[in-house]
Amino acid sequence: MDSKSPRRFPVRGLLIGIVLLLLGGLLVVPTFLSNMFISGEEFCPQLFQKRDFYYYRIPGTKIRIGSTTLSTAASPCSTFILTHLAVNNPIEWQVSKASQGTRSTELGPMVLLNYLKTLNADGANAWDDWSFHKPAQAKVLWPTVQQVSEKNLYFCVPELLRTAKSETDLVSLYRKLRMICIEAAYAKTKALAENKDSQTRLKLQEWALSVIEEFNDDSDFQSRKSDFNSVGN
Repeated sequence: MDSKSPRRFPVRGLLIGIVLLLLGGLLVVPTFLSNMFISGEEFCPQLFQKRDFYYYRIPGTKIRIGSTTLSTAASPCSTFILTHLAVNNPIEWQVSKASQGTRSTELGPMVLLNYLKTLNADGANAWDDWSFHKPAQAKVLWPTVQQVSEKNLYFCVPELLRTAKSETDLVSLYRKLRMICIEAAYAKTKALAENKDSQTRLKLQEWALSVIEEFNDDSDFQSRKSDFNSVGN
């Protein structure tokens, strides 16, 4: 009777498998854990304040682990700007940037926040300094910036700021700023109509028409009524 040699246990293959498994775990687990951590920054257009936040979420789901932790709100600008803002209720917080793992995203409010951080050659905050030396223009500019921020029209903020710096006549400045608002609102309403977001579009359209009504005797403004009324029809 022939005897069969005992089967050898593949020790080497097993060790290689264990090593690969451990290496895979060392790569996957940290990535999984880092993707659980969501952090970012929020901006309040009513108060011109910002705050940091973070929370944990199971990757690939919307299931949060625990509650959101918020930092103390602070203003990115001085009273030279803040004193010109309208007091509105209720306040809202808009996400300005968010990070998950190695991914980071900046959103609309960062356009304004980056400008508010601009420094002069001497290291002073540029827009605080401008508002201190140009209080009359600041009184016209910042409530308008606040309004477009509330409407999430941050893309027109650079043009508002450039116009405020170049225009010295207050009546002309106010008119130009309001026209920039109208142009931005019209562009946004068209985009909202394409995305079938009628609720947001109608609210924005209502605000734009109220701005137009401020200029009953101005044909340039009045001619824009039909543009807004045609959107979504």
